[in-house]
Amino acid sequence: MSSVSPADEPPNIYWKANILNHAETQPQPNAVVWEKSTWRDYFVLAKPRITLMILMTVAVAIVFAGRILDISVAPLVWISAMIGTSMVAASASVLNQWYERDRDSKMPRTQKRPLPSGRLTTSEASVFGWLLFVAGIALLYLGTNATAVAVSFATWFIYCWVYTPMKVWSWWNTAVGTLPGALPVMIGWTAAGGSLDSWKAWALTGIVILWQFPHFMAIAWLFKDQYSQAGFRMLTREEPTGLAAGWHAVIPAMLLIPLSILVLDPNSIATWAVTLPAVLIASLQTWVSIKFLMQRDNLTAKKLLRTSLLFLPAIFLVVVLRWGLL
Repeated sequence: MSSVSPADEPPNIYWKANILNHAETQPQPNAVVWEKSTWRDYFVLAKPRITLMILMTVAVAIVFAGRILDISVAPLVWISAMIGTSMVAASASVLNQWYERDRDSKMPRTQKRPLPSGRLTTSEASVFGWLLFVAGIALLYLGTNATAVAVSFATWFIYCWVYTPMKVWSWWNTAVGTLPGALPVMIGWTAAGGSLDSWKAWALTGIVILWQFPHFMAIAWLFKDQYSQAGFRMLTREEPTGLAAGWHAVIPAMLLIPLSILVLDPNSIATWAVTLPAVLIASLQTWVSIKFLMQRDNLTAKKLLRTSLLFLPAIFLVVVLRWGLL
């Protein structure tokens, strides 16, 4: 579970008891010293930045559904969808790191995470991940509907048990991973009461799917050596010149221009006024993708990564303005 911003720190709820011997403590023998030691690691393990991006996706989809379907979404649905989805998304992040802990220890960008560094044990991470999943699914079931629960489960399952293991045996993992990265759109849509056969909902989902290609091609280039060292089969490892990665960035970026117009459906001066900025930012991402294709180096890859991080919040803002206010 796409993508992707700092979040507030949670309360200090995780504690660990350490039994210290007499030489390391005050004179009392066998003293038990309770210390705050792991709450921050659990927080990091849940990848709050990615979770925040997923929550933004769900919220935009609910606003979109409310206008398209001409319905008022109850506060309970909002709360259940947001909190439940955040738990399921965090569960996917935790279990992904649990699965990849050995390979993460081989990459400088990930070896300081709680599991490779040894700050948390595999059993602690596993229990945490499964508890988040069960609680999130239960909350979605109680506050939304069965369809939203099914989409949430499918998103979690594909991410944890299809995409994650696929990263070591096929470069197609990136394409497969775009689906769970975008399905939070359908979680929000169905939680609000929408059906799975709506082309408008799938068009909005398509924006998030296509956006992930330039975003992750930039990351795959920047960390291609580390991915190779850890045994991940990224496209930049299979085709190291980056030409294939460049085309995988350019074509989806180009398709985002007409798809953005389709989703925004401008039919007045006011709606065209909010659509044009979306076209401009999509065109900018296309231009930066082309520059990456033509000159494949870290500089162009970093520019593409920064542009992709700008595009998604921008297009979401425009969608909210178009369907929430106009």
